[in-house]
Amino acid sequence: MDEPETTRIKSTTPRREWLLRCSDTDGRVSTCSVCVTNGTVEVVGPRDDVISLSPGEIAEFHAALHEAIERAEADLSESV
Repeated sequence: MDEPETTRIKSTTPRREWLLRCSDTDGRVSTCSVCVTNGTVEVVGPRDDVISLSPGEIAEFHAALHEAIERAEADLSESV
C-alpha cells in the first residue's frame, strides 16, 4: 500500500520527543517521555521525575540498556 501524498501534513524533523507507554509504581498504565535538548537527553517519568543525561552519561545509559535487554531476553528464554 502506497503512502498518501501530502503537501501540508508533515512530521517535525528532527524529532526531539518520544512519548512511551509505561507503568507507574502502582502498576497503572501511564506515559513517560524521552526528550533531547541541546545535546542532553531527558527522561521524564509518569510523576514528572526528570533524569538528565550528559553525553558521557548517555553512552553509559545506552550500554546499560542494551545489556539489560539481553539479560531480560535470557530470563524470558529460561522461563519457557
